[in-house]
Amino acid sequence: MLSLLRVRPFVFVCLLALFGCAGNSTTADADPGGGGNTAESSAASGPPKKLNAAHILIQHKDSQRASAGITRTKEEALQRAREVAAKAQAEGADFAALAREYSDGPSGPEGGDLGDFEPRMMIPEFSQATMKLDIGQVSDPVESPFGYHIILRKKVVGDLNAAHILIQYAGCARADDSITRSKEEAFALASEIADRARAEGADFAALAREYSDGPSARNGGDLGVFSPGRMVKAFSDATVQLQIGEISDPVESPFGFHVILRKPLPRRISARHILVQYAGSERADSAITRTKDQARARMAECLEKARAGTDFAALAREYSDGPSASRGGDLGEFPEGVMAPAFNDAAFALEVGQISDIVETPFGFHIIQRYR
Repeated sequence: MLSLLRVRPFVFVCLLALFGCAGNSTTADADPGGGGNTAESSAASGPPKKLNAAHILIQHKDSQRASAGITRTKEEALQRAREVAAKAQAEGADFAALAREYSDGPSGPEGGDLGDFEPRMMIPEFSQATMKLDIGQVSDPVESPFGYHIILRKKVVGDLNAAHILIQYAGCARADDSITRSKEEAFALASEIADRARAEGADFAALAREYSDGPSARNGGDLGVFSPGRMVKAFSDATVQLQIGEISDPVESPFGFHVILRKPLPRRISARHILVQYAGSERADSAITRTKDQARARMAECLEKARAGTDFAALAREYSDGPSASRGGDLGEFPEGVMAPAFNDAAFALEVGQISDIVETPFGFHIIQRYR
């Protein structure tokens, strides 16, 4: 599937809730890092695809990634965690305020909020403990290599889709040296742009290309689909509050001021495909020596068999040069807009069960079967 994906530029406002890479399945907090399924998923339906939680991390001097200023023993950390958990479990408790006061994790200043996240993104102890909680329930201390976590399970927000215009100022996070405007000037400019973006007939993408200081400017500010926990809290919270098509006032983050356009989530389908490559097509294995004409002929032969009723998955295992061949060509579920344009257009034009004509992309020739 990776060969078909159009790689988006680095999302400028991304903030890892974890120490280290968000994709590191062994990282857990210093912060366990962020819709989808609700918390009530039962064992019968399998584990939820997404969770949402806040936590308070109490570390000890021997816990992983503890700062040099933490001198308490493991026993002292456990006692402190028990005391904080009791406060958090009390009726009317303000979990976010307790996190800001007590947490040793980087999410502490954000009230311990981790946003949405996939269970695999956290260490097992954290994810398993979270899944056992009901929405709104606070855990007893949960031990991990990073210390003791008090976890509040929250309702999954769900994926978001947005574009933004980022106006930076001298001294804000990751601002280019060429940016000399003051914070006040940046706010004034962002306010002006927000007004222009809301005007009837305004072209948000054009404004982003003209004014945005973020790397998404060349894409009209488009950030694509993201989970709330992957963005700084101020950005995620502001986006959640917007209606589809609504444009925000300037939203401040460490990166500057954002003017945000909330967009509808793209359609999603599930499909499988067969890819026949030729010498010179993108990412073709060096062992592939067939010509482009030969590849097209091989694809036509495969398509004829598929339309005659031969099992598509079996044909994928026999004919496909793509990495999904061993899975019967299965690409799973994917949103509109992430695949190569010709592939995307053909796939999303199909009805469930329908097989496409031959589709040419830079990677070779495809036939596609939509199955959901």
